[in-house]
Amino acid sequence: MSLCINPVCPQPYHPDNQDRFCKSCGSPLELLGRYRVVSLLSDKNGFSKVYVADEQDTPKILKVLNEELSKDAQAVELFCQEASLLEHLNHPDVPKFAGYFQYQTRNGIILHCMVMEKIDQPHLDVWLKQQQSFVFQSQAVDWLKQFIPANVVSRSKINMTLPASVKHTEKVPLIALFAALSVSFGLLSLTALATRSPKFATLATSAQSPQRKGTIDYFPYEVGMDSQGKIAKFNIAVLSIDYKWLAGSNFQIQNNDQIISLDVLKLKLEQEGIQQIMAEPNEIISVGMAACGGNPAVQQRKALERAQQVQRLAKSLFSNTPSVQSYRLLNLGQFQASNCQENQDLTRYQRSIIIIGVQPESEGVVIDEALRDRLENQPFADFKLQNYSLGSVKDFITIPSESVNSEQ
Repeated sequence: MSLCINPVCPQPYHPDNQDRFCKSCGSPLELLGRYRVVSLLSDKNGFSKVYVADEQDTPKILKVLNEELSKDAQAVELFCQEASLLEHLNHPDVPKFAGYFQYQTRNGIILHCMVMEKIDQPHLDVWLKQQQSFVFQSQAVDWLKQFIPANVVSRSKINMTLPASVKHTEKVPLIALFAALSVSFGLLSLTALATRSPKFATLATSAQSPQRKGTIDYFPYEVGMDSQGKIAKFNIAVLSIDYKWLAGSNFQIQNNDQIISLDVLKLKLEQEGIQQIMAEPNEIISVGMAACGGNPAVQQRKALERAQQVQRLAKSLFSNTPSVQSYRLLNLGQFQASNCQENQDLTRYQRSIIIIGVQPESEGVVIDEALRDRLENQPFADFKLQNYSLGSVKDFITIPSESVNSEQ
Protein backbone atom coordinates (compact mmCIF):
# COMPACT_ATOMS: atom_id res chain seq x y z
CA MET A 1 0.00 0.00 0.00
CA SER A 2 1.17 3.52 -0.85
CA LEU A 3 -0.62 6.65 0.29
CA CYS A 4 -0.43 10.01 -1.49
CA ILE A 5 -0.29 12.91 1.02
CA ASN A 6 -1.40 15.56 -1.47
CA PRO A 7 -4.36 17.08 0.41
CA VAL A 8 -6.37 17.56 -2.80
CA CYS A 9 -5.61 14.18 -4.39
CA PRO A 10 -8.90 12.62 -5.56
CA GLN A 11 -7.67 9.04 -5.05
CA PRO A 12 -4.74 8.90 -2.57
CA TYR A 13 -4.69 5.15 -1.88
CA HIS A 14 -2.58 2.89 -4.11
CA PRO A 15 -2.35 -0.86 -3.53
CA ASP A 16 0.66 -1.14 -5.87
CA ASN A 17 3.57 -0.36 -3.56
CA GLN A 18 6.03 0.01 -6.46
CA ASP A 19 4.55 3.11 -8.08
CA ARG A 20 6.84 6.16 -7.91
CA PHE A 21 4.12 8.69 -8.67
CA CYS A 22 0.47 8.93 -7.74
CA LYS A 23 -1.76 7.76 -10.61
CA SER A 24 -4.45 10.26 -9.60
CA CYS A 25 -2.53 13.54 -9.17
CA GLY A 26 1.04 12.80 -10.30
CA SER A 27 2.70 13.69 -6.97
CA PRO A 28 5.77 11.67 -5.88
CA LEU A 29 4.96 8.72 -3.63
CA GLU A 30 8.58 8.53 -2.44
CA LEU A 31 9.24 11.51 -0.16
CA LEU A 32 12.87 12.65 -0.45
CA GLY A 33 13.36 9.46 -2.44
CA ARG A 34 13.37 7.45 0.81
CA TYR A 35 10.01 7.57 2.66
CA ARG A 36 6.90 5.80 1.33
CA VAL A 37 3.71 6.58 3.25
CA VAL A 38 1.64 3.48 3.95
CA SER A 39 -1.17 4.52 6.33
CA LEU A 40 -2.86 7.43 8.10
CA LEU A 41 -2.76 7.36 11.91
CA SER A 42 -4.52 10.61 12.82
CA ASP A 43 -5.98 13.72 11.21
CA LYS A 44 -8.21 14.98 14.04
CA ASN A 45 -6.16 17.59 15.92
CA GLY A 46 -6.57 20.45 13.44
CA PHE A 47 -2.83 21.19 13.34
CA SER A 48 -1.22 18.26 11.56
CA LYS A 49 -1.75 14.80 10.11
CA VAL A 50 0.22 11.79 11.34
CA TYR A 51 1.16 8.90 9.06
CA VAL A 52 3.18 5.70 9.10
CA ALA A 53 5.91 5.71 6.46
CA ASP A 54 8.43 3.05 5.47
CA GLU A 55 12.11 3.75 5.00
CA GLN A 56 13.60 0.64 3.42
CA ASP A 57 11.03 -1.51 5.28
CA THR A 58 11.68 0.29 8.58
CA PRO A 59 8.49 1.99 9.88
CA LYS A 60 8.68 5.70 10.75
CA ILE A 61 6.22 8.30 11.97
CA LEU A 62 5.58 11.14 9.51
CA LYS A 63 3.94 14.32 10.80
CA VAL A 64 2.66 16.82 8.21
CA LEU A 65 1.46 20.35 8.97
CA ASN A 66 -2.07 20.83 7.66
CA GLU A 67 -2.05 22.39 4.21
CA GLU A 68 -4.34 25.30 5.17
CA LEU A 69 -1.75 26.34 7.80
CA SER A 70 1.27 26.17 5.48
CA LYS A 71 0.98 29.88 4.68
CA ASP A 72 0.42 30.88 8.31
CA ALA A 73 3.83 32.15 9.46
CA GLN A 74 3.13 31.45 13.15
CA ALA A 75 1.89 27.93 12.47
CA VAL A 76 4.97 27.13 10.37
CA GLU A 77 7.24 28.59 13.05
CA LEU A 78 5.57 26.48 15.75
CA PHE A 79 5.92 23.37 13.62
CA CYS A 80 9.62 24.07 12.97
CA GLN A 81 10.22 24.81 16.66
CA GLU A 82 8.59 21.52 17.60
CA ALA A 83 10.97 19.78 15.20
CA SER A 84 13.92 21.64 16.74
CA LEU A 85 12.86 20.64 20.26
CA LEU A 86 12.41 16.99 19.30
CA GLU A 87 15.87 17.01 17.72
CA HIS A 88 17.38 17.83 21.11
CA LEU A 89 15.48 15.21 23.10
CA ASN A 90 17.53 12.17 24.06
CA HIS A 91 15.61 9.66 26.12
CA PRO A 92 14.81 5.96 25.52
CA ASP A 93 11.08 6.60 26.00
CA VAL A 94 10.94 9.38 23.40
CA PRO A 95 11.02 8.53 19.64
CA LYS A 96 14.22 9.68 17.96
CA PHE A 97 13.87 12.61 15.59
CA ALA A 98 14.88 11.74 12.03
CA GLY A 99 14.53 15.03 10.16
CA TYR A 100 12.50 17.95 8.85
CA PHE A 101 11.87 18.65 5.17
CA GLN A 102 9.47 20.26 2.72
CA TYR A 103 7.53 18.19 0.20
CA GLN A 104 6.05 19.67 -2.97
CA THR A 105 3.04 18.07 -4.65
CA ARG A 106 2.60 17.92 -8.40
CA ASN A 107 0.20 20.87 -8.27
CA GLY A 108 2.68 23.03 -6.33
CA ILE A 109 1.43 22.68 -2.73
CA ILE A 110 4.29 22.92 -0.21
CA LEU A 111 3.88 20.65 2.82
CA HIS A 112 6.02 20.90 5.97
CA CYS A 113 7.02 17.45 7.25
CA MET A 114 8.96 15.87 10.10
CA VAL A 115 9.96 12.23 10.55
CA MET A 116 10.42 10.35 13.84
CA GLU A 117 11.23 6.86 14.98
CA LYS A 118 8.18 4.60 15.40
CA ILE A 119 7.99 2.94 18.79
CA ASP A 120 5.30 0.33 19.44
CA GLN A 121 3.80 0.94 22.88
CA PRO A 122 0.48 0.10 24.59
CA HIS A 123 -2.47 2.44 24.15
CA LEU A 124 -2.24 5.47 26.46
CA ASP A 125 -5.32 4.50 28.48
CA VAL A 126 -3.90 1.02 29.08
CA TRP A 127 -0.50 2.40 30.01
CA LEU A 128 -1.92 4.92 32.50
CA LYS A 129 -4.01 2.23 34.23
CA GLN A 130 -0.84 0.18 34.65
CA GLN A 131 0.98 3.06 36.37
CA GLN A 132 -0.14 3.07 40.02
CA SER A 133 2.98 4.50 41.62
CA PHE A 134 3.37 8.05 42.94
CA VAL A 135 6.37 10.40 43.00
CA PHE A 136 7.27 13.65 44.74
CA GLN A 137 6.94 16.81 42.65
CA SER A 138 10.70 17.43 42.84
CA GLN A 139 11.30 13.91 41.49
CA ALA A 140 8.77 14.52 38.71
CA VAL A 141 10.47 17.75 37.64
CA ASP A 142 13.90 16.07 37.69
CA TRP A 143 12.49 13.27 35.57
CA LEU A 144 11.01 15.69 33.04
CA LYS A 145 14.34 17.52 32.79
CA GLN A 146 16.00 14.27 31.68
CA PHE A 147 14.17 14.66 28.38
CA ILE A 148 15.67 18.03 27.50
CA PRO A 149 19.24 19.35 27.65
CA ALA A 150 19.68 22.33 29.95
CA ASN A 151 20.52 24.71 27.09
CA VAL A 152 17.23 23.87 25.39
CA VAL A 153 15.27 24.46 28.61
CA SER A 154 16.95 27.83 29.11
CA ARG A 155 16.16 28.95 25.54
CA SER A 156 12.56 27.77 25.73
CA LYS A 157 9.74 29.05 27.88
CA ILE A 158 8.61 25.64 29.01
CA ASN A 159 7.34 25.59 32.59
CA MET A 160 8.91 22.56 34.23
CA THR A 161 6.75 22.91 37.38
CA LEU A 162 3.61 20.97 38.14
CA PRO A 163 0.41 22.84 39.12
CA ALA A 164 0.70 25.28 42.05
CA SER A 165 -1.97 23.36 43.94
CA VAL A 166 0.49 20.50 44.32
CA LYS A 167 2.89 21.09 47.20
CA HIS A 168 6.58 20.49 46.65
CA THR A 169 6.59 17.69 49.26
CA GLU A 170 3.33 16.17 48.11
CA LYS A 171 3.31 13.00 46.07
CA VAL A 172 1.64 13.14 42.65
CA PRO A 173 0.45 10.26 40.43
CA LEU A 174 2.33 9.43 37.28
CA ILE A 175 -0.73 10.47 35.28
CA ALA A 176 -0.07 14.07 36.40
CA LEU A 177 3.56 13.70 35.40
CA PHE A 178 2.56 12.44 31.97
CA ALA A 179 0.05 15.25 31.64
CA ALA A 180 2.73 17.82 32.43
CA LEU A 181 4.95 16.34 29.74
CA SER A 182 2.12 16.25 27.21
CA VAL A 183 1.10 19.84 27.88
CA SER A 184 4.71 21.07 27.79
CA PHE A 185 5.46 19.48 24.43
CA GLY A 186 2.65 17.88 22.49
CA LEU A 187 -0.14 20.38 23.17
CA LEU A 188 1.82 23.62 23.36
CA SER A 189 1.79 24.13 19.60
CA LEU A 190 -1.97 23.75 19.45
CA THR A 191 -2.47 26.12 22.39
CA ALA A 192 -0.22 28.75 20.88
CA LEU A 193 -1.91 28.48 17.50
CA ALA A 194 -5.39 28.72 18.97
CA THR A 195 -4.72 31.63 21.34
CA ARG A 196 -2.09 33.59 19.35
CA SER A 197 -0.76 34.43 22.83
CA PRO A 198 2.67 36.14 22.91
CA LYS A 199 3.75 34.02 25.88
CA PHE A 200 3.80 31.00 23.58
CA ALA A 201 5.75 32.77 20.84
CA THR A 202 9.00 30.89 21.56
CA LEU A 203 9.12 27.16 22.20
CA ALA A 204 12.60 25.86 21.67
CA THR A 205 14.67 27.97 19.35
CA SER A 206 15.20 31.51 18.11
CA ALA A 207 15.28 30.35 14.49
CA GLN A 208 13.47 32.62 12.03
CA SER A 209 10.59 31.39 9.94
CA PRO A 210 10.31 32.71 6.37
CA GLN A 211 7.96 35.31 5.03
CA ARG A 212 6.66 33.94 1.73
CA LYS A 213 7.04 36.47 -1.11
CA GLY A 214 5.80 34.69 -4.21
CA THR A 215 8.32 31.88 -4.70
CA ILE A 216 10.90 33.62 -2.47
CA ASP A 217 11.42 32.75 1.19
CA TYR A 218 12.47 35.97 2.91
CA PHE A 219 13.96 36.37 6.40
CA PRO A 220 13.96 40.00 7.65
CA TYR A 221 16.95 41.85 9.08
CA GLU A 222 18.45 40.53 12.32
CA VAL A 223 21.42 41.98 14.20
CA GLY A 224 24.87 40.36 14.31
CA MET A 225 27.71 41.52 16.56
CA ASP A 226 31.47 41.32 16.01
CA SER A 227 34.05 40.61 18.73
CA GLN A 228 34.30 44.34 19.56
CA GLY A 229 30.56 44.73 20.10
CA LYS A 230 30.00 46.52 16.78
CA ILE A 231 26.88 45.51 14.91
CA ALA A 232 25.41 45.05 11.44
CA LYS A 233 22.01 43.83 10.31
CA PHE A 234 21.55 40.97 7.86
CA ASN A 235 18.51 39.74 5.95
CA ILE A 236 18.32 36.56 3.88
CA ALA A 237 16.47 35.61 0.71
CA VAL A 238 16.11 32.09 -0.68
CA LEU A 239 15.66 33.10 -4.31
CA SER A 240 13.19 30.39 -5.20
CA ILE A 241 11.55 27.60 -3.24
CA ASP A 242 10.68 25.95 -6.56
CA TYR A 243 14.17 25.76 -8.07
CA LYS A 244 17.36 24.38 -6.57
CA TRP A 245 20.84 23.64 -7.87
CA LEU A 246 20.98 20.76 -10.30
CA ALA A 247 23.07 18.00 -8.72
CA GLY A 248 26.66 18.27 -9.94
CA SER A 249 26.13 21.60 -11.73
CA ASN A 250 27.35 25.09 -10.86
CA PHE A 251 25.22 26.97 -13.40
CA GLN A 252 21.90 25.10 -13.83
CA ILE A 253 18.94 24.84 -11.49
CA GLN A 254 16.14 22.28 -11.41
CA ASN A 255 12.49 21.85 -10.43
CA ASN A 256 11.41 18.21 -10.84
CA ASP A 257 12.19 17.45 -14.52
CA GLN A 258 12.56 21.09 -15.59
CA ILE A 259 16.04 22.64 -15.85
CA ILE A 260 16.58 26.38 -16.29
CA SER A 261 19.52 28.78 -16.33
CA LEU A 262 20.13 31.53 -13.82
CA ASP A 263 19.19 34.06 -16.51
CA VAL A 264 15.66 32.62 -16.62
CA LEU A 265 15.52 32.75 -12.82
CA LYS A 266 16.56 36.42 -13.04
CA LEU A 267 13.46 37.23 -15.08
CA LYS A 268 11.24 35.46 -12.53
CA LEU A 269 12.87 37.33 -9.63
CA GLU A 270 12.44 40.69 -11.34
CA GLN A 271 8.75 39.94 -11.82
CA GLU A 272 8.43 39.19 -8.10
CA GLY A 273 10.21 42.41 -7.07
CA ILE A 274 13.34 41.00 -5.42
CA GLN A 275 14.86 44.51 -5.31
CA GLN A 276 12.06 45.73 -3.03
CA ILE A 277 11.93 42.51 -0.99
CA MET A 278 15.58 42.87 0.05
CA ALA A 279 14.80 46.27 1.69
CA GLU A 280 17.74 48.50 0.76
CA PRO A 281 20.89 46.55 1.67
CA ASN A 282 24.30 48.25 1.43
CA GLU A 283 25.96 45.01 0.36
CA ILE A 284 24.83 41.73 -1.15
CA ILE A 285 26.51 38.48 -0.08
CA SER A 286 26.15 35.59 -2.53
CA VAL A 287 26.16 32.18 -0.83
CA GLY A 288 27.65 28.99 -2.26
CA MET A 289 26.97 25.47 -0.96
CA ALA A 290 27.55 21.95 -2.24
CA ALA A 291 26.00 18.59 -1.44
CA CYS A 292 27.50 15.83 0.67
CA GLY A 293 29.43 12.97 -0.86
CA GLY A 294 32.50 12.94 -3.08
CA ASN A 295 35.82 14.65 -2.51
CA PRO A 296 35.46 17.55 0.00
CA ALA A 297 37.99 19.74 -1.84
CA VAL A 298 36.13 19.26 -5.12
CA GLN A 299 32.80 20.04 -3.45
CA GLN A 300 34.21 23.18 -1.82
CA ARG A 301 35.44 24.37 -5.20
CA LYS A 302 31.98 23.70 -6.65
CA ALA A 303 30.41 25.69 -3.81
CA LEU A 304 32.71 28.63 -4.63
CA GLU A 305 31.79 28.46 -8.30
CA ARG A 306 28.11 28.49 -7.36
CA ALA A 307 28.68 31.55 -5.18
CA GLN A 308 30.32 33.27 -8.14
CA GLN A 309 27.33 32.43 -10.35
CA VAL A 310 24.92 33.77 -7.72
CA GLN A 311 26.99 36.95 -7.50
CA ARG A 312 26.75 37.40 -11.26
CA LEU A 313 22.98 37.06 -10.89
CA ALA A 314 22.88 39.50 -7.95
CA LYS A 315 24.93 42.15 -9.75
CA SER A 316 22.53 41.98 -12.68
CA LEU A 317 19.48 42.19 -10.41
CA PHE A 318 20.69 45.07 -8.23
CA SER A 319 22.67 47.11 -10.75
CA ASN A 320 20.06 49.89 -10.59
CA THR A 321 19.45 49.70 -6.82
CA PRO A 322 21.09 52.82 -5.32
CA SER A 323 21.53 51.41 -1.81
CA VAL A 324 23.74 48.51 -2.98
CA GLN A 325 27.36 49.68 -2.97
CA SER A 326 29.34 46.43 -3.02
CA TYR A 327 29.19 42.65 -3.18
CA ARG A 328 30.76 39.72 -1.35
CA LEU A 329 30.96 35.93 -1.72
CA LEU A 330 30.40 33.44 1.10
CA ASN A 331 31.56 29.89 0.38
CA LEU A 332 30.10 27.55 3.00
CA GLY A 333 31.58 24.48 1.32
CA GLN A 334 30.19 20.97 1.55
CA PHE A 335 27.13 19.87 3.53
CA GLN A 336 28.45 17.28 6.00
CA ALA A 337 25.68 16.25 8.41
CA SER A 338 26.28 12.77 9.82
CA ASN A 339 23.23 11.12 8.23
CA CYS A 340 23.51 12.92 4.89
CA GLN A 341 23.07 10.95 1.69
CA GLU A 342 24.17 12.19 -1.72
CA ASN A 343 21.38 13.81 -3.79
CA GLN A 344 18.98 13.83 -0.81
CA ASP A 345 18.15 16.97 1.16
CA LEU A 346 18.14 16.81 4.95
CA THR A 347 17.42 20.51 5.44
CA ARG A 348 15.00 22.90 3.84
CA TYR A 349 17.53 24.92 1.82
CA GLN A 350 20.39 22.48 1.32
CA ARG A 351 20.55 23.08 -2.47
CA SER A 352 18.91 26.52 -2.63
CA ILE A 353 20.14 29.74 -4.24
CA ILE A 354 20.63 32.21 -1.37
CA ILE A 355 21.67 35.85 -1.00
CA ILE A 356 22.21 37.90 2.17
CA GLY A 357 21.71 41.64 2.51
CA VAL A 358 23.91 43.76 4.80
CA GLN A 359 23.18 47.04 6.60
CA PRO A 360 26.19 48.14 8.74
CA GLU A 361 25.06 49.84 11.93
CA SER A 362 28.46 50.53 13.52
CA GLU A 363 31.45 52.14 11.81
CA GLY A 364 34.24 49.62 11.28
CA VAL A 365 32.14 46.54 12.06
CA VAL A 366 33.85 43.28 11.04
CA ILE A 367 31.27 41.84 8.66
CA ASP A 368 32.49 38.23 8.84
CA GLU A 369 32.28 38.14 12.63
CA ALA A 370 28.90 39.89 12.75
CA LEU A 371 27.42 37.65 10.04
CA ARG A 372 28.60 34.50 11.75
CA ASP A 373 27.11 35.76 15.02
CA ARG A 374 23.80 36.39 13.26
CA LEU A 375 23.71 32.94 11.65
CA GLU A 376 24.57 31.19 14.92
CA ASN A 377 22.35 33.13 17.32
CA GLN A 378 19.53 34.10 14.96
CA PRO A 379 19.56 31.19 12.48
CA PHE A 380 17.03 30.96 9.68
CA ALA A 381 14.74 27.93 9.40
CA ASP A 382 16.75 24.73 9.98
CA PHE A 383 20.06 26.15 8.77
CA LYS A 384 23.09 25.27 10.93
CA LEU A 385 26.64 26.47 10.31
CA GLN A 386 28.12 23.31 11.80
CA ASN A 387 26.63 21.30 8.92
CA TYR A 388 29.07 22.89 6.44
CA SER A 389 32.75 22.16 5.94
CA LEU A 390 33.69 25.88 5.86
CA GLY A 391 31.37 26.94 8.67
CA SER A 392 33.95 26.98 11.46
CA VAL A 393 35.34 30.21 12.91
CA LYS A 394 38.66 29.92 11.05
CA ASP A 395 37.08 28.98 7.69
CA PHE A 396 34.08 31.33 7.69
CA ILE A 397 35.25 34.07 5.30
CA THR A 398 33.45 36.44 2.96
CA ILE A 399 35.34 37.60 -0.13
CA PRO A 400 34.84 41.19 -1.31
CA SER A 401 33.98 41.40 -5.01
CA GLU A 402 37.20 43.04 -6.09
CA SER A 403 39.29 40.20 -4.61
CA VAL A 404 37.28 37.26 -5.89
CA ASN A 405 39.50 34.44 -7.07
CA SER A 406 39.53 30.69 -7.03
CA GLU A 407 41.74 30.32 -3.99
CA GLN A 408 39.49 29.30 -1.06
